[in-house]
Amino acid sequence: MKTVNLVMKFVFGLCAVALLAGAWVSPAAAQEPTTTPAREYVRLEYALKRLAIRAGVQQDLIEGARQYADLTEEFIEDQQAAGRDTSALEAALSTFRTEIDQAEALNAEAKRVLDEKAGFDADGKVVDRAQAADTIESAKRALQDARQTLTTAAQDFRQAVRDYRQDQRGN
Repeated sequence: MKTVNLVMKFVFGLCAVALLAGAWVSPAAAQEPTTTPAREYVRLEYALKRLAIRAGVQQDLIEGARQYADLTEEFIEDQQAAGRDTSALEAALSTFRTEIDQAEALNAEAKRVLDEKAGFDADGKVVDRAQAADTIESAKRALQDARQTLTTAAQDFRQAVRDYRQDQRGN
């Protein structure tokens, strides 16, 4: 029993010392770590590649939105042939196509910035950190704006189609 008691006191004392040492060291450990230039360069190079992939994927989404608009145009023609009023749906489709064009222009701007690779060499390696960071930020902002435009347009258009179908059920 005394041996267990001594071991428990020893473990408790060891834990107390560790906690005190941790409290003494923690202000030094809490300082923000410095990023080495090589690590920053790798991060920028990876961001360039990632944004290029994102621009390609977003272009595919834009093409998908165009296909959806084409299918809806066929639906409108069928509804007109059936003698239904589709003016609200036609207006929504026109707005949707305009917003798709805006998103595509923003996506093209991002691709242009990424293709120029200001601050990067031909292989995508950083040669000027500040300029590379500006390139990444500009491309990222354009891609975000394109994505937001496309998302909002799709949501508004889907709501217009839902409203049209709801109105048709009521008639």
